[in-house]
Amino acid sequence: MDRGHILRRLVHMSSPLFLIYYWLPDPLWTGGPGRQIGLVFALLLTLLFEAIRMTRRLNIIGMRPYESNRMSAAAWAAIALVFAMLFFPFKIVAPVVFGMAWIDPLCGELRKRNSRLYPNLPRVAYFLLVLAVMTATIGFSIGVLVAAALAAPIAISVEKAKTRFLDDDFTMIVIPLMVIAIVFLVFGI
Repeated sequence: MDRGHILRRLVHMSSPLFLIYYWLPDPLWTGGPGRQIGLVFALLLTLLFEAIRMTRRLNIIGMRPYESNRMSAAAWAAIALVFAMLFFPFKIVAPVVFGMAWIDPLCGELRKRNSRLYPNLPRVAYFLLVLAVMTATIGFSIGVLVAAALAAPIAISVEKAKTRFLDDDFTMIVIPLMVIAIVFLVFGI
């Protein structure tokens, strides 16, 4: 396994650290900008770096070859994270961030090995992980169970679908997020 692959997996799996955003003070410091402004500013810096990387054709360790000609998975994940954190509460964002961070690499490793466990093992693992995160953060209920049961197959389906225009790091956050938000709305969670 090459260093870039290992680095990519470690960065991916550390994505839940971004959830610290929900505990940042608002404003960020006395007289400073609100945390939402700080979040948008961080995204703008990320996109500026991405634009420089693409125009200068910089090769960053851990990036896949196909990312040299398109926006990187990291930039797509940053867009999804900012969208999620700006418009949704922790109880909805946390499960999908953990799901993308930990189950997407599992999918990649199983697919890489042509394992017969793909996609069923990731689907079950996503369901259990999301159910555990939601239960830990808001408690168990039928609505939580339904949200996890609907989000799991959808998340794995959007991870499996490869498109030139969207990265699965984006879709694995945004689409299950919407599903969970709708279920929570219906169940009054």
